[in-house]
Amino acid sequence: MARFSYRAFDTAGDLRQGEIEAVSRPEAEESLWRQGLTPFEWRGTGEAAPFWRRFKLGDGRPSAKRLAGFTREFATLEQADIPLDHSLRLLASETGSTALRRIAEDLLRQIVDGASPSQALASRPDVFGEDYVQVVREGESVGRVGAALGELADMLERRQELRGRIQGALVYPSLLIVMAVLSTSVVLGTLVPNIAPIFTDNGKPLPSGLRFIVDLEAHGQEVGLAAVLILVLIAASARIIAARPALRIAFDRTLLRLPALGPLLQKLAAARFARSLGSTLKAGAPLLPAFDSARLSVSNAFLRDRFAHALDEVRGGARLSAALRDIEFFPSAAAQMVAIGEETGQSAAMLLRLAALFERDTHAAIERVMSLLTPMLTIGIAGVVGALILTVMDAVLCINDMALK
Repeated sequence: MARFSYRAFDTAGDLRQGEIEAVSRPEAEESLWRQGLTPFEWRGTGEAAPFWRRFKLGDGRPSAKRLAGFTREFATLEQADIPLDHSLRLLASETGSTALRRIAEDLLRQIVDGASPSQALASRPDVFGEDYVQVVREGESVGRVGAALGELADMLERRQELRGRIQGALVYPSLLIVMAVLSTSVVLGTLVPNIAPIFTDNGKPLPSGLRFIVDLEAHGQEVGLAAVLILVLIAASARIIAARPALRIAFDRTLLRLPALGPLLQKLAAARFARSLGSTLKAGAPLLPAFDSARLSVSNAFLRDRFAHALDEVRGGARLSAALRDIEFFPSAAAQMVAIGEETGQSAAMLLRLAALFERDTHAAIERVMSLLTPMLTIGIAGVVGALILTVMDAVLCINDMALK
């Protein structure tokens, strides 16, 4: 058993502290929850838990779906004018995720120690990205943290919806690939090794198709090593590109130039930028900090760099639409809609409408690609498996001919 000292809040909001004995910290947490206490600070003393109890899978980070739900609940509590520490205690006590519970406890501890919400969030960069923290920081500056969290929740939920659509569309193609690999493994691992010796034992040459498969299997180790080497080179190249900003910018610019993928990536980036900027402006943040926050939400390094230059232009007095119009690969229609929003004084609403438009276009494009990918995969896999089966059948017919002779 290990002994833990703790600080916690009870249901009345009063601070409690003491010690508890348990096999592990999760067990101690559960015991305190059952007593109606919300722990936010721990210190282990005495005997440590056995290593097999301390071992856990995963890195303690919540999934994107859980983070979106956490943000939505946090926003609801803040918009209901519940004190920040009470909101975090409620979140810690109600969540079913151990990772989110510990995150809420960590945030609560920092808030109690005097940190602002954005400072507490910034201390967990493994969970809350720069754009997330920046939106909350801008909400703090205008006294609308709840509204900022609400806009963040909308943004995260839409991202999760897009991710879910892509993952759902990939289920059937993935199943096809798995079944093809299994079928091919059965043919290559069971039928071919049993058929090939019949020809060699009778001094007959192998049929051309069967000989190709046997030769391929004989050089399987070399093929496998070459494949591993290629994967290692790709991984090393990716690390080098990610570590060097200039290379990352050049690589991402090349991606935007690709015929089919480029326009899709452009719309995805424009949708994310517009959603983040519109949400932050709607929460009451000034344009320049909101622009900087939206820039950080874009994953493409080239566009993020171009947005930084556009931000400098806006700081110098340029209009937002004019600065965006000069960005390479930023859709011209988006800049025109932003200009309309500026003329009508509805920039935030127009940006959110623009984001919704590009998100719909992106969803439709992804669905079209997936609708084409599935039959193409089906035909390709059927061709490969069919060719293997025909090769085996040809060998079987040759064996029958040998038997008749």
